[in-house]
Amino acid sequence: MAGGGIALIGIALVPLLSGLFG
Repeated sequence: MAGGGIALIGIALVPLLSGLFG
């Protein structure tokens, strides 16, 4: 469960960081 959560968070951070810095 923890691994899946980390994966989801990592995938979600990509567009978030792109929006903030892009």
